[in-house]
Amino acid sequence: MHRLHLSGSHEDLGHLARHMSSLMHRVLNTGFSPGGKASDWTPAVDICEMPDRYDIIIELAGVRRDDIEVFTENHYLTVAGWRGDPTPRDKVCVHQMEIEQGQFCRRVHLPDDADEASVSARHRDGFLTITIPKRAAAPLAGRACRGSTAEKPRRTPQENKP
Repeated sequence: MHRLHLSGSHEDLGHLARHMSSLMHRVLNTGFSPGGKASDWTPAVDICEMPDRYDIIIELAGVRRDDIEVFTENHYLTVAGWRGDPTPRDKVCVHQMEIEQGQFCRRVHLPDDADEASVSARHRDGFLTITIPKRAAAPLAGRACRGSTAEKPRRTPQENKP
């Protein structure tokens, strides 16, 4: 348990707010590693949709490529791994320690049109970018699509005049 002495300083209140935010984030977003152990920390994730794919960008500063697992299963993408302690081994005293370390896991539910069999990943500059192409949608039978021969041609305003 952490005890904070609130002397009324803005610095103490800012620390309390960051601590509470971190706790809430862990409660709401903590995953479990593939081995079933609870995560020590949860990396930030951005999810972007393009016309032909989804890009999932995960902030993994200080995590080596060999310490990351990426897999899909049952419409979920799972990214799990380990980040070690970045502080010098010969430290005498640590005055502040905010960089989270240890085991992490992040799960993202994938949309139905995500092609789970064609996932690719790139690790660069502290970010893991996972690209998941969209599967081509099957055409709907008996329904005309814009630009098809079944659609009536559009008339310009000049053609509509008597």
